[in-house]
Amino acid sequence: MSDFEREERAFRAALARAADGFEPRELAIPGDAEESGPAAVSVKTETAEEKAPVRRRSTWILAAAAAVLAVVGLGGVIANLQPDGSSDESTAASDSVGEQDSSGDAPKMLEGQEAAPEGTYVDPRRTDLGEPAAGKRWAVRYDIAFQVPREWADANAPALPECIAKPGDQWDTVPRTPYVANITNQPVPAIACNETNDRDYPAEFGKVPFALWQPYVLIQKPDKGETFESGSWEHEGWLLTRVQVGDAYASILTGPGDDDVNAEIKASLRTTPEDPYGCETASPLAAGDPVRPTTAPETSPLEGDAPDSIAICEYEPSSASLTGSREINGSDASGLVEAIRDAPARSGPNSPQNCAAGQPVTAYVILRIFRDGEPGDVYVNYENCTEHGFYDGITVHELSPAACRPVFAEDPVTIFSAQDDVAKVCLS
Repeated sequence: MSDFEREERAFRAALARAADGFEPRELAIPGDAEESGPAAVSVKTETAEEKAPVRRRSTWILAAAAAVLAVVGLGGVIANLQPDGSSDESTAASDSVGEQDSSGDAPKMLEGQEAAPEGTYVDPRRTDLGEPAAGKRWAVRYDIAFQVPREWADANAPALPECIAKPGDQWDTVPRTPYVANITNQPVPAIACNETNDRDYPAEFGKVPFALWQPYVLIQKPDKGETFESGSWEHEGWLLTRVQVGDAYASILTGPGDDDVNAEIKASLRTTPEDPYGCETASPLAAGDPVRPTTAPETSPLEGDAPDSIAICEYEPSSASLTGSREINGSDASGLVEAIRDAPARSGPNSPQNCAAGQPVTAYVILRIFRDGEPGDVYVNYENCTEHGFYDGITVHELSPAACRPVFAEDPVTIFSAQDDVAKVCLS
C-alpha cells in the first residue's frame, strides 16, 4: 500500500469516526491494589532507603534486562534473563519541533497538511494531543505526554547503575542509543556495590559511568520518603533538566550541543487523559485482582469485521496508571484477534500451587480493539498464578503463544515477572 493510499484510508476512517462518535464504556472492579510505587530506577536523596526485591511465594521468570543474579525467595527462585543486547551506535538528537508558545502548548498543525497520519489531530478520539512536529513522536508514561525525536527508542534504564564497574560488565544494561525509559516492575536485588567515588560529576546525574551516558527521558513518581529536586545541571556539555509535572517528575538528559532538544522536550510536557493510540492514561479498572471486566458487553469485541487498529495498553494497579502502550494495525491487528478467538475457551496456563491466596498483580494489559472509531476492550491477565487469559467480558480464552507473544513483542509493553508456564507461552 502506498503512502497516499494509507493517508486516504486514515482520512476516510477519521471522517467516519467523526460522524458516528462513541461513548467510552466505564468499567470498575472491587478490591484494593498493592501500595507500591513504580520500580523505575531513580535518582534518590542520600537519606532514601534502598529497597530489597519483593519476595514472592512462587517461581518467577523475570524478562527485564536487569541482571543475571539468582535470588532464592519463599518457595521459589527469582531468575533474571540477560538482555538480547543492543547496538553500540549512538544517534544524534538534533531534530527541531514545530512552533510552540511559552506556555508549552502542543505544536501547531502543519500548514498545508491534507491528511494527517492515523492517531493525530484529525482523529476525534485523540483531541488532547496535537500532531507531533516533524521528526518527532509522542511518548506517554502515566498521564504525562511529551515529544522526543522519532529515533529515540523505548528501553529499560539500568536497574543497578551503581554496580557497573566498566562498560560491558554483567551489570551494564545501559541502552546504547537515546531512549525513553520504560516504567518497570522488575525486582532489584539489594546488593552492596556503591563504589562510585570516582564518578566526578554532580550526584543529580545518577550513577551510570560517564562513558555510558545516553540522552533519555525518565518519568518517576516518588516513593514514600523519597524526594526529587527540580532544576538544571551541566557536566562537560551534557544537560540534565528535572521538572515536576503533576505528582511525577520528568528528568531529561541531552548531550553536548543538544540543549535545544532538551528545551523542546521540556516545552512539550503535558498531562493527558488519553495517549495517541486511544489508551486511557487512568486505568478503566481503578484497582483490583483478578483483572477482568465486571460488565458484559452486548457482543464480544473479538467478533466483527477486521479491526482498524488495536491499542495495547499496559497498566500498574498501584497507581491505576498507564505505564506503556503501542499500536498495531492491518494484518497484525487482524491476526491477533483471530489468534485470541482460536485459543481454547478456558483460563490458563495456571499454577495455583505456586502463589499465596489473594496476592495482587503488579501489571496487566487492556487491548482496545477499534472498529470505525468504537473501542471494545479485552483484558489480559498474565501475572500471579491463576485466572490467566484474555477476557472479553463474555468468554475467557487461554494464553496461547500465537495470541500472547504479539502483545509483548515490543517495548514499552513488556512482561517483567511471570510464572514459568506463562513465560514459555508469552515470551519468544
